[in-house]
Amino acid sequence: MQHSSYQEPARDIPVLGKFDVVVCGGGPAGCAAAIAAARHGAKTLLVEKDGYLGGATVSQLVCVVLSTNGVDFQGVWHEYARGLRKRGGLRELEGFGSGQIRGAVDPEMVKYVWDDLLTAAGVEQLLHAWGANAIIEDGVCRGVLLETRAGRRAILAQRVIDATGDGAVAAAAGVPWEQGDDHGNSWAMSCTKVFRMGNVRWPADYPNPEAMARFGEAIKAAVARGEYRSPILTQTDRVRGYVWNKLWELTDNRHELLSVMSRVLKVNPLDPFDFTRAEREGRQQAWECADACRRFAPGFEEAYLLDTSAQIGLRSSRRLKGLATVTAADAIEFRKHPDGIARSSWDIDVWPADSYTSPAVDRECEAYKTRHALLKAGEYFDIRYGCIVAAGIDNLLMAGRCLSAEHLAESSLRIQQTCMATGQAAGTAAALSLRADTTPRELDPAVVVAQLEKARDVEPAFPELCGLTEINPERKTI
Repeated sequence: MQHSSYQEPARDIPVLGKFDVVVCGGGPAGCAAAIAAARHGAKTLLVEKDGYLGGATVSQLVCVVLSTNGVDFQGVWHEYARGLRKRGGLRELEGFGSGQIRGAVDPEMVKYVWDDLLTAAGVEQLLHAWGANAIIEDGVCRGVLLETRAGRRAILAQRVIDATGDGAVAAAAGVPWEQGDDHGNSWAMSCTKVFRMGNVRWPADYPNPEAMARFGEAIKAAVARGEYRSPILTQTDRVRGYVWNKLWELTDNRHELLSVMSRVLKVNPLDPFDFTRAEREGRQQAWECADACRRFAPGFEEAYLLDTSAQIGLRSSRRLKGLATVTAADAIEFRKHPDGIARSSWDIDVWPADSYTSPAVDRECEAYKTRHALLKAGEYFDIRYGCIVAAGIDNLLMAGRCLSAEHLAESSLRIQQTCMATGQAAGTAAALSLRADTTPRELDPAVVVAQLEKARDVEPAFPELCGLTEINPERKTI
């Protein structure tokens, strides 16, 4: 007999602990949220499904630091950057083609830096625990249900922050959400299986145009012989382009190249079987790209595939509904709001979900050029306070890429320092609402904004880049 659903029997769930604030998700948003809440006096627990902190930076190898003008480097981000620099885990930021600021982090060092910052703030951690559901009573969030190595357990809390990226806890609580693009598809952007190659040694004459041309021709010949079947190799010159531009190099002490050559199309990130398909397809793409580099690319003669990301790189899944929403118009027109709790100043960065060849950002169109000129001059858009406060459920906040935003806006604000900024805001709001004995919904946004201005008044990690108005790069970009 086939069943479309299964009724789980009622059972008593042991309570692991009681906290003022529980943050689900130990990535950039969640770590910043937990630090902020604890620093404002809240007894805080950070719950993370992996055995380490860092989120997508580590598990998906999203190691690049990207900005346009530096105004989105806020608060906790500067402490994070200084911690990485101290441990030798930061590739110094520099100007890079098209008016970008770029750098990279060592994913292993990221784990230690977040651990340092959370420990200093007094945050308790619970690793290998997956936020499975929320405890809701009369429309109020009272805690979370976790899947742990000991089985299902409950954590009671006065405030819960969903920083899971997928918005899993808030969605289970009944918060409305959406996914996909603006055309009714379940996918919003393509996925990428990031991989690293070790022992890459760039030749002294790099990049040599003739050698790079031979590299491209060798790939085409191998494809013609049937040695590769991935569309990344058979349909595009993507591999050669990424090697030509050294995208992305890691820290100077590591002879490694981290690659985002992979592009897996039309993935529904909330379909378990489809996401499994994406993982397998992405891993095959990574193997073939790495093998082609090892066989044919100058500087890769003794290189090897070091690893692939533990999870395929996922750019968008659920977008939760809040009291306000970051709109596409906000992002395109650089709208400012009096209740702005974070700044975003990155491209409208949609990686097409239906094409191996379309660029993530069309840098040649006039709309891009006009917007990017404003970005270079210091423009940004605000993320409003209501975008981190869940709709319909009290005492529940969200931070990171799952906050309340439209598709195009989310493609811009999903980068790591902006996620940290929204996390810091959510943690601050959670603690301040407790102190004021009110709900985050009823808390005056002006109080949060004022407190964030004080908390973010820290020494910049890169003072020469914050508020930068022009970049004159020598490096090329694709």
